[in-house]
Amino acid sequence: MVPSKEEHLQEIAARARLIMEREKLDALVASSCENFYYLSGHPSTFMYTLRMSEVALAVMLRNPDRKTVIIMNEFEAAGVPSDLPGCEVRTYPTWVDVDDPLGLKGGQFQGKRPTAHQVQEMFDILRQILEENGIPEGRVAVELNSMRYPSVTALRDVVGNLELVEASPVFTELRAIKTPWEIDRLRKSCAYAEEGIAETVRRIQVGSSAADIAHAYLQALMKNKEGSTSRFHMISVGESFAPKHLFETLPSKTGDLIKFDVGVDVEGYGSDIARTFVLGAPSSTIERVYHALRTGHDQLLQLIEPGRSMQSVFDEVMNLIRNSGLPGYNRGHLGHSAGLSLAAEEPPFLSPTESTIFRPGMVICLETPYYGYGVGSIMIEDMVLVTENGCERLNRLSRDLVSL
Repeated sequence: MVPSKEEHLQEIAARARLIMEREKLDALVASSCENFYYLSGHPSTFMYTLRMSEVALAVMLRNPDRKTVIIMNEFEAAGVPSDLPGCEVRTYPTWVDVDDPLGLKGGQFQGKRPTAHQVQEMFDILRQILEENGIPEGRVAVELNSMRYPSVTALRDVVGNLELVEASPVFTELRAIKTPWEIDRLRKSCAYAEEGIAETVRRIQVGSSAADIAHAYLQALMKNKEGSTSRFHMISVGESFAPKHLFETLPSKTGDLIKFDVGVDVEGYGSDIARTFVLGAPSSTIERVYHALRTGHDQLLQLIEPGRSMQSVFDEVMNLIRNSGLPGYNRGHLGHSAGLSLAAEEPPFLSPTESTIFRPGMVICLETPYYGYGVGSIMIEDMVLVTENGCERLNRLSRDLVSL
């Protein structure tokens, strides 16, 4: 049975407080959309949908007897579930006014409304929370690197003698190991993405453009209520390999490569998988490249195990690919953690400088992409769960180069 979201949040809080104790942090503050959701369990519409920055904070205190505090404008706060586990809500006014004709809530904010979010007032509430919990001075981790300069300046002015440290290393360490609840969401997101690819491929024929294929893929996703949202769908046809915001309408022809690099969102968690197909018979160049990539990719799946460093896996597989028919193959990384990041890729990375050790509970995207002028895009990408004895591949689609 999959643990509940409440159990998931309790596990995150317990692990976070262990890190906070080790690093002597009195509080951990999330200001990005992903980490706000990670700590609180509530996805902010202003941050996720409207892409607004510094409009809400999630504040976790090292004291386990204290709830995580959500700070957001009162308009959005009206949508926070009253039974959100382990959280309390503090609000500040924004430009939206909500009438209370039945006297259900009572007017909290009176007078002139601001024209935009009030960063100063939000940080004032943060200061009040810290003071209420006996932290007028201390060490607080905040996502400073993800904030705009004016916001960082305003924060420093408000908190006074508090020592502010960058929170990103804490969140990277926390998010690298997934809870069972998170793993369940990632399993589903991988399955839905593969179902979308499988259904779309059945419709592809000579003459199908990238725009046609992308449209068919989005239609296929709509069949799954939980996974109907595409995080991204980088679909290329023929010699074109560069990412495109608007898909090309050029018709495909026999011999063209068709590459899917896609991700589906399930409750904030996204997959990142890739497969490549060819219309008709592949050329000798495509066969050579694919053989080298597939050889390296299969070795990746064999090497992932607890206790091994990401750097050592990268080095071994890069050498194997180069010795298998692609002597000039060059990549900055061969995979990354999967999870909340809207950009799909999040640390740690399988790179030549990454000393991170594989640990059970990590969900990693393993990828061996190739982009070539006159050839196009070739890509294999799988999601794996690191287990006690190795890894479990979450994908089910064949890793062969399939001719359509």
